[in-house]
Amino acid sequence: VHGHGAASSLVHETMLHAKTMGLRTCYTDHSLFGFNDSGGIHLNKVLKFSFASIDRAIAVSHVCRENLVLRVNVKPEHVFTIPNAVDASSFVPDPSLRPKEPRINIVYVGRLAHRKGIDFIAQVIPVACAKFPQVNFIIGEG
Repeated sequence: VHGHGAASSLVHETMLHAKTMGLRTCYTDHSLFGFNDSGGIHLNKVLKFSFASIDRAIAVSHVCRENLVLRVNVKPEHVFTIPNAVDASSFVPDPSLRPKEPRINIVYVGRLAHRKGIDFIAQVIPVACAKFPQVNFIIGEG
């Protein structure tokens, strides 16, 4: 049984019932929840309870994996990193549309939510732009 969505009560209930029926369980984590706000603290406690019965977990990045291992106190060898996949060959840019002066584009596509790490980007933008004037940040909500 596979579930994802740390804030979904259905995921937690399904994982618990699956274990009582002798089924193997796997959870996929996509988010970076903190340790210092009431929402993150509460959710981390719920995850610790749920993870007591989960067989394995998948994180979509190495940072996500480290965050999950720390906040849920799960054995690192039970959490695997499988990055979200993008077939880069499907996106071939048209060289004639490139600007004459070289630019560096930093792209973020995802929900504009604290738990997705958008606050880190907000902190980096002014520093990066001051140091590298050729940087463009392209931020889209996905």
